[in-house]
Amino acid sequence: MADETNTTVAGVENATQNAEVDTSVKAQEESLKKNFPTLIGYLYMSDPDNTNPLWHHYVMPVFDEKAYENLPWHVYKERPSDDLVDPLYSVQKGGWIENAHDAQTQILAQAQMKIDALDKSKERLDQTLKSVQENQLTGTAQTLALTNSLKELSDNQANQNKLLTSMQNLMLQMASQKQATPTQPTTDNQATGKQENGGN
Repeated sequence: MADETNTTVAGVENATQNAEVDTSVKAQEESLKKNFPTLIGYLYMSDPDNTNPLWHHYVMPVFDEKAYENLPWHVYKERPSDDLVDPLYSVQKGGWIENAHDAQTQILAQAQMKIDALDKSKERLDQTLKSVQENQLTGTAQTLALTNSLKELSDNQANQNKLLTSMQNLMLQMASQKQATPTQPTTDNQATGKQENGGN
């Protein structure tokens, strides 16, 4: 197994001399898996002081679970994120960080992409807010028109009630006047004259 590891290190070092070779963590893992199908996992070495960027995030194959128990200096179980261009392990932060000296343009590009995405989200939010405000104005106008219609209907109903009350009062007055008008009493002369005339 020591021969396999030494061969891999030498192969990766030779590969890093060629500028076109991908030295990302993912590419290293794929190469190791292809060359050593029996490996069971990976460990990651990070030497931030090394001038070769490969050693900032060097991937080592693991063939035995015991390799995870006592890790040597600069070797970690935690895998660096694929988002990092030149990952370094930061003991102070307790995780992988971007090597800011070599990847500032990449960090700025990612920040610019996030800013652009936020701008697009803000535009969509502004359009949605404008639409909601227009709907609220339309709803308010419709509510006002409905309120005015209901008030007018209520006023008409009140006027009808007044008219009916006034008609009722008029009818009651007319009925009471009929009862108050006395019938003309018949006099005795009229009654006897009718009998006399009627008797002839």
